[in-house]
Amino acid sequence: MKRLSLLTIAIFAVLVLSMPTKASPAGVLNIGVCPLGGMTLTGTTIDFTLPDGGGTGCTVTSGGTNVTYTGGGPLGSNIQGQIKDLVGNSPVVDFMTFTGNPNLHFDLTSLGPGLANTTCTGLGLGQACSPFAGSPIILTNIGTGTAVTLNAAGVARDQSAETSQWSGAFTTQTAFSVALLQSVINKQGAAFSAPYSGSFTFTSGPASVPEPTTMLLLGSGLTGIVIKVRKRRKAV
Repeated sequence: MKRLSLLTIAIFAVLVLSMPTKASPAGVLNIGVCPLGGMTLTGTTIDFTLPDGGGTGCTVTSGGTNVTYTGGGPLGSNIQGQIKDLVGNSPVVDFMTFTGNPNLHFDLTSLGPGLANTTCTGLGLGQACSPFAGSPIILTNIGTGTAVTLNAAGVARDQSAETSQWSGAFTTQTAFSVALLQSVINKQGAAFSAPYSGSFTFTSGPASVPEPTTMLLLGSGLTGIVIKVRKRRKAV
């Protein structure tokens, strides 16, 4: 009888441990820019434009967004929100929040990684580089210009005691060459501005960083965007 009880406990323990881990929130988050919005990048900062004040910019969910969570929702498309500006690779609490969804929070935990290759001249089609060592930005030669990719990952939380990992990338494309963008990003006080799109998914385990070639496809609808290069009066 004692042996049977131990066997029952062992079977129960195996069943419990093999059950999938619950995660909340869940789904897919796709974002774009508010009208006239975008992002401005320097070597160390990302300023999401159309500021709402206090270092934030405007963003909006796009088609395919469906995020379920505890305490509201679901979060669908065409919902405006706020996105916080970035300095370096520092974590950001409430990096993304959305109007009418006060119980849903997206914290940023990491950007990148970028690439070890910082030689951005003479790249062949599909080859990529980062503008400088340690930069999370990836520049890829797409033949007609450059794809700019910024991988991001973090934690999504709601009213429940559970959290989810989210990961994905911000992307944009420009007709400018990879070498020219590297020069702009590395020039002190210089910046370039562009629209952007972003796509993020949720997992119950550690956040995974998508490969640059996969995330490049997310920005395919932005071909032909002309990036405005300008000098900053002061470094951001």
